[in-house]
Amino acid sequence: MVLALYLRELGGLDPTEVGPNSGLAPGIKARGNRQVAAGQIKQEWSSWWDSLISRDPTSDAEGTVDLLADLGAGCYPELAKLASAHYGQATLYAQQHRAKFSEQSKDYIPQRMDEVERILIDHGVEHAQEVEEMQIQVIDVPLTEPRAWLIGGATIVASTSLLRDGRAFHGYIQPMVTIIFP
Repeated sequence: MVLALYLRELGGLDPTEVGPNSGLAPGIKARGNRQVAAGQIKQEWSSWWDSLISRDPTSDAEGTVDLLADLGAGCYPELAKLASAHYGQATLYAQQHRAKFSEQSKDYIPQRMDEVERILIDHGVEHAQEVEEMQIQVIDVPLTEPRAWLIGGATIVASTSLLRDGRAFHGYIQPMVTIIFP
């Protein structure tokens, strides 16, 4: 997902128009081809993003190895050109985020997972339920604003800044739990 958001910003797409309505932190300078029709990259990126968020996030953790093949096979020619031209920098950005997350997440992730557990218990979802087991998965993305959104059945994408703020996190996640576990 970080690679997709990186390509969105490289392509000069306005975050308020496509995908999560917040830019990456730190920001990326747009470098899209000015000769490409303005809507071409936007249309391709939106379609690709929809396909990414409809996948099972556990099936391929980040997709870095197959990014170019995925774009080429997915009928996204302009997006594939952009990804090919900036592949090294895009993967470096994603790897740096992953390393930073690994280093710093131990300071806030345990508290957020405890918060999710409290929300589930308050909502009446117990660990020992005999119903079909469902796990909530939280994916961290480095956005400029605290944001979270629900994708798929029980996957929540949340910004790093939201994950660091317990009170705001609760405000975003609690309504999502009522959607996941009606």
